[in-house]
Amino acid sequence: MKKKILFLTTELPYPTDNGGKIRTFNMLKSIHDSYEINLVCFSEKVEVKQEVLQLKKICSEVHVVNKIYRNSKSNFNTIKNALVSIVKNKPFIVEKFNDKKYENIIKRLINSNEYTNVIIDHLPIAIYLDVLSNQKIMLSQHNCEYLILKRRYEKEKNIIKKFYIWTEFLKTKNYEKNVCSKVDKVIVLSEEDKKCIVHEDYKGENIAIIPISVETTYVKKHYNHTVKNILFLGTMSWYPNEHGILWFLKNVWKDILKINSDMKLYIVGNNPSDEIKSYSSENVIVTGYVDSVDEYIEKCDICVVPLFIGGGMRVKILECMAKGIPCISTSIGAEGIEYVDEEDIIIANNMNEFINSIKYLNKQTNIKRIVECANELIISKYSLNELGRKLKVLLDDKSNS
Repeated sequence: MKKKILFLTTELPYPTDNGGKIRTFNMLKSIHDSYEINLVCFSEKVEVKQEVLQLKKICSEVHVVNKIYRNSKSNFNTIKNALVSIVKNKPFIVEKFNDKKYENIIKRLINSNEYTNVIIDHLPIAIYLDVLSNQKIMLSQHNCEYLILKRRYEKEKNIIKKFYIWTEFLKTKNYEKNVCSKVDKVIVLSEEDKKCIVHEDYKGENIAIIPISVETTYVKKHYNHTVKNILFLGTMSWYPNEHGILWFLKNVWKDILKINSDMKLYIVGNNPSDEIKSYSSENVIVTGYVDSVDEYIEKCDICVVPLFIGGGMRVKILECMAKGIPCISTSIGAEGIEYVDEEDIIIANNMNEFINSIKYLNKQTNIKRIVECANELIISKYSLNELGRKLKVLLDDKSNS
């Protein structure tokens, strides 16, 4: 009989249309052959029958709670949760996932099952720690959450927003470190994330580094002789993505068109803001949500990742590497990936470096060389087999039972 795992996460991890969902889905997929998984998650979508059917191929039970949790200026729940987080002195990103229905499902499942492990996927779900007493708990961190807020604070110009972000940074930093010290195991994506969490009162002895893994499916078949199409990939409701692509459009794109006036930039991802959409033109295509990014990976010659705010590890870079498209990224965008600059990826941290990097890749031979190196890196270090092997070692570790 398979051991049982309770897997608690923030959002329905199917379809795999953003980095967080890809990480979560691949975790489930990589261990489902060895464990019976009970999944509990939120969904903003009410009708999720087809999505649940897909997830039941790898989970024995799927429990979905309908909840609006994305930020919206006109959303009553967003305002309410922000006020409650101030009163309770808890981070907003945590308080917005506080839900009685979700809590009751956890209680019912714990009372009727014997779990060898409970996986808390994403820091906000740690709000249910009190319900999980006497369980062996593993926290899977997708980012160092407070580091994202710190970097956003450093970039913010508005005084009022800056003050609010600073208070959220302080609350999140304390909460994150407190939670990590309470659980049995913490999974982080990189050495950088581990250093971010460790402090003088918490040495991080329960931290394990397991990077993001992706399917090693090589899909791109055709390469142009020169760069014609550039791809930016990411969910636009995540602030670092919006900040990054707007920076690229304002600081880099005009000079890129001087290299080739026919060049096109495809901005692919859900929830583009009005400001991003205002750049739509013959040369800038803002797609919004797409079912699959593969057609754009096939169409585009390079992917740009101009991220200056963030933490964790960029799934989009690993996916592009696995699927045969070279990436130009900032150092922050590529954090956590064990790359060699100008072999697996091109690192660019300012306007001139991005322009020169695109010029460098404006040769098919340079593109193909980087694609081959990047694909070898994925197979050796970031495959699903590696993810499953490392996760199973942690799950079967009896030292914290």
